[in-house]
Amino acid sequence: MRASGQTRPHPRPEPSKARVKTVKALRITAGTAAGIVSLALALTLALTPESFGLPASPALYDKVRAEGRGAEGVLALWAVLAVPIGGLLQSPVARLRGARIRAGWALLAGYWLYVLLVTVAIWQVQDLFPSHGGPGKSGGLLGALAGLALATPVGAACSGAVFRPVPGEHGDTLSAQIRGHLATVGLLTWSFNGAFVGMLIGLNFHFPRTGATAMFFPGGLLWGFHAGAALGMLIIARLQRAPDARAATTAVAASLARTATALLLCCLCVTQLGWILPAWTMAVLGFGAPLALFALADRSGRLGRWVEFRTLELPKEGFS
Repeated sequence: MRASGQTRPHPRPEPSKARVKTVKALRITAGTAAGIVSLALALTLALTPESFGLPASPALYDKVRAEGRGAEGVLALWAVLAVPIGGLLQSPVARLRGARIRAGWALLAGYWLYVLLVTVAIWQVQDLFPSHGGPGKSGGLLGALAGLALATPVGAACSGAVFRPVPGEHGDTLSAQIRGHLATVGLLTWSFNGAFVGMLIGLNFHFPRTGATAMFFPGGLLWGFHAGAALGMLIIARLQRAPDARAATTAVAASLARTATALLLCCLCVTQLGWILPAWTMAVLGFGAPLALFALADRSGRLGRWVEFRTLELPKEGFS
């Protein structure tokens, strides 16, 4: 007779293919509905705030409109609303999947706080970006970069990926499931944030004036993305428990950091040609120099130690 404390749990039966398809369809439907509902609420709040008992023209709205940032304001408001709405609509589906609801809402709370902080940061740096409608202004750049910075946590919330099934596909525990999910979100988030910061610096680099193009695109995008990815890989390394896996991930982070440094130095060197070359020539050089650096590194062993083109492998548990 087996002691009660040693009773082996019964293995969970494998769900039928029909059930898997049904749950997948429900996840897609709930995610789509979350995006549409949150966008509708954001537009209603922005256009008719009196519908929610607010003043017809709140002071914050007037300030956003005065700065010409109405589109970015709606985007930020949509992201703030999409995280909790995505969680609410995905919770019933998560129960059908056998996922952990409380752990998912803990993640949602952290993602909502991140979205709120990024929204505040966007407002603080919005003066560094060209506004809509002005002469020679390229409106929409801030909104595009803000969308990248906010996309990953919003996607995790609306897709229901925050609600982790236990055990996972490989029998992972809840802790392992959450670590894998956080690793994916952290890597994508910091990669996009790095690209945001890199292009922000490039946009405001004015020494020399005609050399600013070399620090913007694709230079600022590439070195910022690699620097952010290096930080994201360090986060993954901290989340890993196996010493071998942690060492391998740290080595990838070091490689990405070296590549980011080399790209930044390359862009800084090219900008100095702006003292003697016209703006259109600098635009061509600024676009081609980072790409040429990768091409040369592929042929040169010495340069290849500093510049390495690699694909980022995301943990499988991230958005499954």
